[in-house]
Amino acid sequence: MAKEMSVNGGGGNGYVENGATPTLIPIETEGSPAVSDHSLTILNDGVDGDDERDDEDERENGAVEEEEEEGAEEEPRFKYQRMGGSIQSLLSRGSDAPSCITVAERMIALGTIDGAVHILDYQGNQVKEFSGHSAKVNDLSFDIEGEYIGSCSDDGYVVINSLFTDEREKFEYHRPMKAVALDPDYARKSSRRFAAGGLAGQLLLNTKGWFGNRDQVLHSGEGPIHAVKWRTSLVAWANDAGVKVYDAANYHRITYIERPRASPPAELLRPHLVWQDDRVLVIGWGTSVKIAAIRQKSSGGTNATDRNYSSSTSAKQVDIVAAFQTDYFISGLAPYGDALLILAYIPDKEDGEKEVGKGIPSWQAGCAKRPEVHIVTWKNEDLAADELSIYHFEHYKATDYGLAHAPFSRSGSAATQWIAGDEPLYYIVSPKDECR
Repeated sequence: MAKEMSVNGGGGNGYVENGATPTLIPIETEGSPAVSDHSLTILNDGVDGDDERDDEDERENGAVEEEEEEGAEEEPRFKYQRMGGSIQSLLSRGSDAPSCITVAERMIALGTIDGAVHILDYQGNQVKEFSGHSAKVNDLSFDIEGEYIGSCSDDGYVVINSLFTDEREKFEYHRPMKAVALDPDYARKSSRRFAAGGLAGQLLLNTKGWFGNRDQVLHSGEGPIHAVKWRTSLVAWANDAGVKVYDAANYHRITYIERPRASPPAELLRPHLVWQDDRVLVIGWGTSVKIAAIRQKSSGGTNATDRNYSSSTSAKQVDIVAAFQTDYFISGLAPYGDALLILAYIPDKEDGEKEVGKGIPSWQAGCAKRPEVHIVTWKNEDLAADELSIYHFEHYKATDYGLAHAPFSRSGSAATQWIAGDEPLYYIVSPKDECR
């Protein structure tokens, strides 16, 4: 059963989103998933004011005070605060707004619809800005050292910038590029590999050799590439047909996992891929979650409860170890120790029917309830759930939100690092209010 908590413990101190300011929300959790006193923090960007929930919060204050008389009030699982630093000034320029986000151990990269890439520290202060694109930035990728940032855009370019030198590589692909992933060892290896794809429908592996860079087509012919994630030697990507995994060390495709049936078109509700550790891939698509475990093939076969999706030519095999359906659309996905943190998009069906009409789903047109954060187990058990207080949320689409998390330790296990006392960070981004 979900453990419902209100923002800031149900008091009247909820943050406000200024109508002229984009929302960039870092979410910080403290402790390990086994402990009940986590906090969820949205760092403040310095904009004060009244949220539309304040009146409701004030009415609840009386009830809260009565509960306090009976006993100590339970600490909230989530606590929110807006991000500060340079965010407000950077993203209040004309029509610019956030389009994507990724996080490294020491910094944040934020892409915008005008083609800029901002490098920020964890407090939101700008460290660098790159202007290598002339159109919306669709995806960003750091290498494991946090020395390089790759970006791709609707302008058809993939650009890779060094964060500490003037080194820069720019690759033209003539069609909008939707996803990019740097080799985690990009800074260490002379091959300087990256994977990228887009509307051309090809997943490309670019490698630097003696005679320059060369693109190898890993896959094509099944629609646009919507997402790419690279962990150790494993490259996972999603196209219209489903998700595939390639072993870049042994040059073999490992598996194909079909797209969930009846899922919305990928360009309208993006698939989400996240590596929970070095061998576990989590796929969130529409309302479906699948968890794939990758291991060396054995002669004994697979567990009867697992579904095997392995390629016959690969030395590795993939088992679907868990799968479940949610009652909301998935707008973001991240590991939370041994559980998952999901950014939930919930269409307002009644409003959607009234305002949209003509058979257009409300999640496509932007008629929604408040987005929610859910922490769920692999069995789809809600450990916690909460609404996010975002102004004009009802006008946003499922694709307008983004969720990113700070990388975990290189031990490959998020839970291991949390037990050691580190504090994982989560960031949610949404566009500024342009509704009337």
